[in-house]
Amino acid sequence: MQTIDWIIIAFYCIFMLVIGFYFTRRAGKSMESYFVAGRKLPWWVLGFSAAATYSGAGAAPAFTMLVFQNGLIGNWWWWMSFVIWMPLVAVIWSKLWRRLRIVTTAEFMELRYGGKEAKVFRGIYAVFMSLGWAVLLNGYVMGWLIRAMGPIFSWTDLQVILFATGLILIYCTLSGFLGVVYSDIVQFMIFFGGNLILIPVILHKVGGLNFVYEKVVSQRGIDFFHSLPPHGEIGVMTLLFLIIQGLFFASSPAGGEGYTAQRFMAAKNEFHAQTGQLFNTFMTLIIRVIPFLFLGIIGAAILPFSSTNPESVWGILVSRFSLPGLTGILVAAELAAFMSTIDTHVNWGSSFLVNDLYRKFLKKKASEKHYVFISRAATAGILLLSVLVGYFLVNEMMAWFLFINSVMVAFILPLSWLRFFWWRHNIFGEAAAIIIGLPLSYIVWFPLGFSQPEKHPFWQGFLLLFALGWIIIVSIDLLTRPEKMEKLKEFYKKCHPPGFWAPITKEIDSRKKAAQKKESLHDIIDCFLGSFFCLCSVAGLTALFSRHMPVFLIALILSLVTGGLFLFRWKKRGIFSSL
Repeated sequence: MQTIDWIIIAFYCIFMLVIGFYFTRRAGKSMESYFVAGRKLPWWVLGFSAAATYSGAGAAPAFTMLVFQNGLIGNWWWWMSFVIWMPLVAVIWSKLWRRLRIVTTAEFMELRYGGKEAKVFRGIYAVFMSLGWAVLLNGYVMGWLIRAMGPIFSWTDLQVILFATGLILIYCTLSGFLGVVYSDIVQFMIFFGGNLILIPVILHKVGGLNFVYEKVVSQRGIDFFHSLPPHGEIGVMTLLFLIIQGLFFASSPAGGEGYTAQRFMAAKNEFHAQTGQLFNTFMTLIIRVIPFLFLGIIGAAILPFSSTNPESVWGILVSRFSLPGLTGILVAAELAAFMSTIDTHVNWGSSFLVNDLYRKFLKKKASEKHYVFISRAATAGILLLSVLVGYFLVNEMMAWFLFINSVMVAFILPLSWLRFFWWRHNIFGEAAAIIIGLPLSYIVWFPLGFSQPEKHPFWQGFLLLFALGWIIIVSIDLLTRPEKMEKLKEFYKKCHPPGFWAPITKEIDSRKKAAQKKESLHDIIDCFLGSFFCLCSVAGLTALFSRHMPVFLIALILSLVTGGLFLFRWKKRGIFSSL
């Protein structure tokens, strides 16, 4: 790190503070302004912001690690479920959440379910989401920041965390969700651009791309470039359960619920929510991954596999090959990736504490300025708690990668369908899923040893939790009383969900029923086209990097056909004109 690098980092920090101060006044108007930006965000802001959030501090080292450790097949650990759930959320869940017009997903509890139980559980749910899910997600991202910055800085782990979180503490608490989403756009540009610049710099120093490919083949074998599953650690059973996860991932706080749903609720209308998620899908699956496929291959060519920590490959490449000035940009890029995720998580987590605990149970009739002040205090509190988790708890990053992206949500995955598609699902099944799911997932994965691949293949831990989730949730639903018809009718009227709602829809006009069925059929076709487009696009990308040109051309043609049909159908349905 030289003087020019520190100047660049300082300039980035000042720029983030300027964004925070700029949006302070607008964010401070009301709690709705602070947490959902007044419901005025356009699709492109939502898409960029969501892609930036998914590109956290873990993105650069994690994607590079997956290629270095497992070859081109490595990123299918997350790709396989993402190519399914992201289009499904864009087509179906994004519009359902937007139609509800709520501030947090905890409010959903009193819209979907009735009685005192729903009111009480709204508060319990808020605690689990804010002090459980949000804090664990933040701790995981902080763990990756330490691995990324360690080879570059000579600082301790705690110094790295405190430096990065100190800046977030200022701009995020001041500017609320508005500052989060607009700073995310800048942060994504820095993150992507900095890593893209690094590639030709390293290639020039090591002897070019052809040399890198030849070196990888000689050291790791041609099998390194195998591009499509099932293969290696991603066997048939693992692939099957990754597909299942994708079908149900809309209940994950990192999927169609949580901070993703927060963006849908902040959209101008449901069509901005849908198009924003579609844009996010393309940016997340394809664009942001490209630099790290290069860097993972380069790392495999020049670093010894047996003695190199895979978690630190990205940081090692930066420390060895970066140039003065570029190092500052890359550090700023990693800080940007870190901040774009953490600021979303802490704003999302604090929204539960304020909207669903403090305002609901402690102080019901205060001024909007008072609630904004409490919102800022809650944001700071969640951030500080996240520092403790990231510093003391998070290690063994591959195990944490699988836990955060798959295992942590396995038990609650049935909720994605049951909440919206089945009238018989009730507050008792919902409560069981949330209260049992997170602690049970942690116990199964870590204390019981399912995180150790030499003892248990990934799919065994996932299957155990997923099966238990279905059995327990549905059993409790059937053994307890259903929700009152009045409450179910009120919910159905708000968001018009598809699925099994016969007791409710029997009183609806036949023309409205026909329109609902037609919309559901269109959605199913669009989901298939969208998922197939994403699958072909990702397959084409890996085939291109593996230099399998026939596979690349077939995948390219299929992605153009399915993607074109998808866009044509959305245009015909009037979604784009409604923007």
